[in-house]
Amino acid sequence: MSKLGPIHIRILAIASSTFLALLLVTIIWYYRDDLFQTIYDPGQPFQTYTPPPSPDYQQSDAWLIRPDEADNNTQGLGDVFVVGPTIYLGGRHWNAPIDDPRVQRNFKRIVLPNYVLPYVLAGRVYSPIYRQASLYSFLTNREDAQAAQEFAYRDVRRAFKLFLDESPPERPIIIVGHGQGGLHAQRLLGEFKESSLGQKLAAAYIIDHPLMQETQENNFPEFPPCADISDSGCVVAFSAFMPQESKRAQLFVGKTMVWDQGELKSVNGRPLICINPLLWNQSTDYAPQRLHLGGVAAEGLDAQTLPAPTAKQTGAQCLDGILSTDKPKQKSLRRPSRFGGKYRTPESNLFYEDLRVDAARRVQNKIDLNVLPRLAPTMDFETIEIEESPVTLPKKPVKR
Repeated sequence: MSKLGPIHIRILAIASSTFLALLLVTIIWYYRDDLFQTIYDPGQPFQTYTPPPSPDYQQSDAWLIRPDEADNNTQGLGDVFVVGPTIYLGGRHWNAPIDDPRVQRNFKRIVLPNYVLPYVLAGRVYSPIYRQASLYSFLTNREDAQAAQEFAYRDVRRAFKLFLDESPPERPIIIVGHGQGGLHAQRLLGEFKESSLGQKLAAAYIIDHPLMQETQENNFPEFPPCADISDSGCVVAFSAFMPQESKRAQLFVGKTMVWDQGELKSVNGRPLICINPLLWNQSTDYAPQRLHLGGVAAEGLDAQTLPAPTAKQTGAQCLDGILSTDKPKQKSLRRPSRFGGKYRTPESNLFYEDLRVDAARRVQNKIDLNVLPRLAPTMDFETIEIEESPVTLPKKPVKR
């Protein structure tokens, strides 16, 4: 039997190393979801966790965007409250450390241009920076995760109360929740329906988080699903999935946590509300790409710079409570294929322009109903110039 030479041994070593490397990559790819969850597990119970410092919503730096007092009549006709999606993955914290520069940067880089700016056409926009529950807390049903989501809602609620206090009676209100924000927004609807919100609501948008039919019927029946584009005081809800995301869609309608009679419970296949953002009703008809007004993949834009949408990128159809979309032509509007990509908030908004136009329309619909007070017209006063006249005293005392 011949012995192996140095060259053969080296070839065998390289082949073995390559095989082990490929095996390792295959294992990592197969268990990538479990690995993603393991990496971002905070590793401590919520009960012993010290949360990040609380935001002070009296201060401007606690908001992604908040109008100045001088903006009362210069920005649209309504007031809009936007609760942004999840951008903090997890790791050391159950809830986003909003004092961390990286977290603040992602709020401004991803959330502001893609998920907040669509609504500036509708009016003055308020969007709080809040100690949102980490993405990890939405990947497990542990009690710690539910506690983190409850904790996040308290920040949103405090910011919303200030928003209501600053919104004058004559201005309609829009509430928006994207992703995790959709969970918190529907809870706001139930809790504040008896307040001025009940009369002023033009529309609420619950996007990319399930809204069960029974939640709407039991918690805020005053705000039904929007029936058409002329409706107001109604709710728009949809969660979009592309054809290759069937597994993610199954998890969404099965295990996603929603508020159910004061508790967080999984959807467990119960019927969901789906409003097609190309048709603006609950029809199951397919809406073709020609109706799509435009998506945006914006990054790092400030509040004064609006991105340019790209139209006719996707068709859409409501099927079994979810919005099935075509694969967008523009790659930047698709969900990124990277580690944990199917869980992360995309750095794009596929229905940016559709939402922008509809929100402004809902505000006008509410105003046209003439149920809100109207400001008295500004009075034009004629300016009268007064000439100065010197005052002279009498030379002699006046006799009485």
